Amino acid sequence: MPQVIVAGEPFNVVVEGDARAPAVVLSHALGANMRQFDRAVPALKRRFRVVRYDTRGLGGSVVSRGPYSISQLGHDALALLDALKLEKVDWIGHSEGGMVGLWLLTKAPERIGRAVLANTAAQIGGAEIWNERIRTVREKGLEGLASSVLANWFTRRFREQHPEEVRRFEAILLGTDPQGYAAHCAAIRDADLRAGLHAIKHPVLVVVGRHDPVTPPGVGALIASSIPSGRLVTLEAAHLSPVEAADAFVEAAVAFLTGEAERTMQTQQTIIGDDENKLTIPEPVHEEPKPRPPRPPRPIAPKPEASHEAGGTAWTPAAPTAPAPAPTHAAPHKRPAKKAAAKKAVAKKPARKVAARKAAKKTARKSAAKKATRKAARKAPVKRRAARKTGAKRPAKKATRKARRSSSRRRR
Repeated sequence: MPQVIVAGEPFNVVVEGDARAPAVVLSHALGANMRQFDRAVPALKRRFRVVRYDTRGLGGSVVSRGPYSISQLGHDALALLDALKLEKVDWIGHSEGGMVGLWLLTKAPERIGRAVLANTAAQIGGAEIWNERIRTVREKGLEGLASSVLANWFTRRFREQHPEEVRRFEAILLGTDPQGYAAHCAAIRDADLRAGLHAIKHPVLVVVGRHDPVTPPGVGALIASSIPSGRLVTLEAAHLSPVEAADAFVEAAVAFLTGEAERTMQTQQTIIGDDENKLTIPEPVHEEPKPRPPRPPRPIAPKPEASHEAGGTAWTPAAPTAPAPAPTHAAPHKRPAKKAAAKKAVAKKPARKVAARKAAKKTARKSAAKKATRKAARKAPVKRRAARKTGAKRPAKKATRKARRSSSRRRR
């Protein structure tokens, strides 16, 4: 690949397309190289002068001593533009390349036009994750990370249907210099670009993968909502959406960079969710609201007039009269009705109390009779036993009757 000396150091750079066309720079992810945009370049170079380069420490570019920083990578990009004599470019950055794009939008806004930021975030993961990854790379090399990285890059369905593509990116990953990989891990670990998002005035398209475990869709949605001119597109892919959903990715990117999306994307979020990864953007529909017809006036029902006849009361409707003017305050005739109802309720209370007293007295009399019966039965147990022995039951019954009479006389 051709090399370009950037700030005194060699970088692998490929420039394609018409030199008179507007330029767009492609910046790849950690562990990959410029080849991850192979499927997007044919469509892009029909409209743009496409500039691809391997980031410092990755691919065929210089591997300098780490750790790196996003600021250092951003200055590399500016030096590349100066070397190619490009005053202003559009930017397509994926993952770590998207973070470099955010740095350029805030630190060198005059050098960037429109930006497409794919599967990225203003801050990715915590320090512990990146420190552990650095330790693994130094002890075991990239072989210790390959399986987990590929599982994050592609969905299981894509890995099963396109094993040759997965093997190609596995070879790219394993061919990465461990020192450069670890230096980039430190750059991502220390990057926090959240504070400058609201100050970005550029049109920005944020692309997220619905199944991305590294930078989930909500992280990208936060960037899109924080940037005043931000928009969001969701692809059916994992972390490497420019590869897994290449057709939909390039279609969305070209529409946005050329301004065609301005006429069709009416909302901030556009979902792309079919099996073939086709971009589906609804056409805007503008309809004037139809005026509602006036509601016809409600007819006033005549009030019935009472007439008394023999044998009962009959009601005959009175002749319709002109409606009376609407009262300006609440009608006073409702209050006497409430008072009358209250009086009736008060009048009912004594009757209820009398009925309750009678019921209580009746219950008391019954319980007293039962107590007297049980008491009399306890007083004459000997008589009952004697009566049982002799077979004579009448004296016991007579004694019970006498006891009941005596108790009823005492109550009276």
